[in-house]
Amino acid sequence: MNSFCREKFMLRTSYWESNVTVSGTQLTQPTQPTQQTIYSKAYNKDATRIPPLLLASILIVIVAIIFKFVFHYEPIFELFFPPFDWPIFRDLTNTTGLISGQLAELNIPASSVIINYRVTSQYLADVIDRNDLSPNNSDEIAQYLNQLGDKIGNSGKTIEKMYPVGNMVLREIVMELKFIIDNIRSGQILSQQNVTYLADRYGKILSTVTKLRDKFQKITDELDDLYILYNGTHHQLANGIDDVELFFEEITPELGEYYDMEQLKRDLGYLKQIMEKVPDIRRQIHRLLSEFNNHRQILIRCHGEWSSLRRRKLVSSEDTESLEEVITKLNRMAETFMEKDQENYEIRIYV
Repeated sequence: MNSFCREKFMLRTSYWESNVTVSGTQLTQPTQPTQQTIYSKAYNKDATRIPPLLLASILIVIVAIIFKFVFHYEPIFELFFPPFDWPIFRDLTNTTGLISGQLAELNIPASSVIINYRVTSQYLADVIDRNDLSPNNSDEIAQYLNQLGDKIGNSGKTIEKMYPVGNMVLREIVMELKFIIDNIRSGQILSQQNVTYLADRYGKILSTVTKLRDKFQKITDELDDLYILYNGTHHQLANGIDDVELFFEEITPELGEYYDMEQLKRDLGYLKQIMEKVPDIRRQIHRLLSEFNNHRQILIRCHGEWSSLRRRKLVSSEDTESLEEVITKLNRMAETFMEKDQENYEIRIYV
């Protein structure tokens, strides 16, 4: 048997051996597993790998569940994050306490007194308008005095509005502080509900402080315009009120027969006196403006902290005591502002 026939015979024999029958039952020989290629191995390995995005999502969900459980189960939360035992309202009490002290230092003429000098300035302008005077700058002098009177009146009215606004702001702050006291107690661990409530209270205090800050800004702007005009910077009178004094000296012989020139000069002197106080008034108001800007920044920061706060704050006894002290100071200052407003109301002059 040649080699070709031998190989063919062996192949047939192996085929029949793999399909033998025992007692009429066919027995099939187990087939050998097909050998995997490099490509198929790699494909099967990638098929069992979790996609990165899905894995990240699963981890986020797990972490969220853990935190939700911990934050809502207070004993476990306190085990890992014990509450801070320190005065959590210290910044609030400090800045609101400073507000009352800084307002108490305000020492400026009554707004009604300032407004009254509008009448003086316009009266002097009227004397010039009703007489045919020889100096060629008579019209400029009268115009200047009328404008100065208007600016004095505007500045006085703006200051006048500061007192009722200040009284209202201080009362509103007191009310918000009382709300805080009613909502807390010494030794209390603040819950998320407390935190949300306190964030709202801080927001209200911030809003009221901003109202008074804006009023100080308005007064500062008015006083700046008034003093610029007084100095003659933006007017035809290069030297402002000094040119007015020289003018009245010049017209004394012409008007001496009809007017008490000494009285007119005294009125002009009183007008100068009140105007010379403007820089000091402006300095005091501007200082308050700067301080209230600082108070706003503190309240903005504190409000932001409350907005993101978790259950990790413990109310101390100092918190409630200091809030009570600040309320007393603010009430006292509010009464002072109310008294000043009533005084202005009694002697208020509108022309």
